[in-house]
Amino acid sequence: MIVVNLDVTKMKNLFLLFVLISNVNFSQTKEETIEWLNLKLESYGDNSFMGTYQVEIKDDSDWGEILVFTKKSWNPLLEKSTYDYYSFLPRVISAVNLSGKNRTNNTLDIFIISNSKSIYVHKEEEFISEIGIHMKNGHNEMTERIQKGFIHLLKLMGNEINPKKDFFKD
Repeated sequence: MIVVNLDVTKMKNLFLLFVLISNVNFSQTKEETIEWLNLKLESYGDNSFMGTYQVEIKDDSDWGEILVFTKKSWNPLLEKSTYDYYSFLPRVISAVNLSGKNRTNNTLDIFIISNSKSIYVHKEEEFISEIGIHMKNGHNEMTERIQKGFIHLLKLMGNEINPKKDFFKD
């Protein structure tokens, strides 16, 4: 029988090393994060009125990786779908905030905000400073998780931003 005698310090260091290694191995890739975001946006985005949302990464020969955000809306008067395409470089995003400013029922929405008018709107051929993602009522916890997913994706793409703290909550 072999007896191993490790002191407490060595055990703590070994445990810490194990925790660090396990965190590195379980971080989602860009592709996995995009897939998760699209799945959650389909399930929890307010697609009944505001449309459906989708995010993807495109490689541009001049700019490198860009994010393309698509919003598909159904127009009952015209009986057809309309598409809005937004594209931006990950580094121009300064915040991914939660807000219920457009709602009266305390439902959180997500706002992707650029540091200037740096989000290109393909339909209007102009630049804007924010994209609003309207969420279904009663899913604020999932909305917070989706916000963290966007922040994680931006971090994976080289833009590490910190979410705005709610001093009354955090």
